[in-house]
Amino acid sequence: MSQVDNSVLTSEQKDMIFENMSDGIMTIDKDGNITYYNSACKKIFNIDTDIIGESFADNFMTNRKNRAFNKFFSNRFDNREISERKTLKYISENKVHYFDINVSLVKKEEDIETDDDTFNGMLILIEDITDRISLRHHEHDCAYIFAGLIICITIYLTMWCLLKFTLNIYLKTSTYTKIIEGISFILFLEIIFFTRFSLKDIGLIPNFKRWKKNLIETLITGSITCALLLLSKLILSWCGYQIKAYYIGGSTHGAYVYIFTAFIQEFLARGVMQTSVKSIMKVKYQKFFSILLTSMLFSLMHMPFGFYFMIGAFLLSLALSYIYERQQDIWGCAILHWACGYLAMCLFF
Repeated sequence: MSQVDNSVLTSEQKDMIFENMSDGIMTIDKDGNITYYNSACKKIFNIDTDIIGESFADNFMTNRKNRAFNKFFSNRFDNREISERKTLKYISENKVHYFDINVSLVKKEEDIETDDDTFNGMLILIEDITDRISLRHHEHDCAYIFAGLIICITIYLTMWCLLKFTLNIYLKTSTYTKIIEGISFILFLEIIFFTRFSLKDIGLIPNFKRWKKNLIETLITGSITCALLLLSKLILSWCGYQIKAYYIGGSTHGAYVYIFTAFIQEFLARGVMQTSVKSIMKVKYQKFFSILLTSMLFSLMHMPFGFYFMIGAFLLSLALSYIYERQQDIWGCAILHWACGYLAMCLFF
């Protein structure tokens, strides 16, 4: 029985195989000019014009920011050598990409038969692993932030217990508020200098796409909540429960100061806690558990203010966490925190 030789493929068959690959394929001749690239390679490098016959260096090695990428291919061209799979960062149009690259030499059929090492060009296999690397970086950053948060909360509560129950030192409420603001500032510096988070990731950049909806939603929610707080105060007063001796307290100066406090605490609760918890937790009800855990942590930070204040902080945090998931920035949450939180303190605390 005669054997069929399937080792040799036609150019049409090779094109069909390469075009259906998810990895990029590019071939370069001995002069460094591009002789072929498949559709995946075109997508990976965002090639919008035909560059067959053009120099690889002129098209992909002109950006000085891609130092490792440029050095890698310069060595391949200069030394005429292959390379094991290597992960390289590539910046194009201010976007960062990560590629797994494997380089092999191109040989003619007659060179293969004679085992000739003549350099005729190279074949580049490129796998885009940007999403995988970005996810790994994101999880690392979230874990880093969450660890810093837990350390800060632990030290904060430990010092409070030491001062109150061991040394019998009682600090003012404003002092604890300033400590919480200090923790928020420390975590802000951690995010800026030690993670890859952008200001948008932590909710500091307004969601311009739906700012009108966010504004209307914030105003309606705030009006309803404030009305319910006033109504609950009236009902409790009529029933004889004197939670606070006067109806509305507070001062204009206190309202001004609380604007800053509300913003800082929303950055801490939503921008830091909720963002990092949601990214770390890979469970079915991810959003639900991130809202619940964030609210529990936020209420613990208010332990020095008393049990009822903790319950109020927990309930407020639940509502604001849900709104943050809808609006995707902290600005509406900060407004609601200021309006509802300050009114609640004037009425009940």
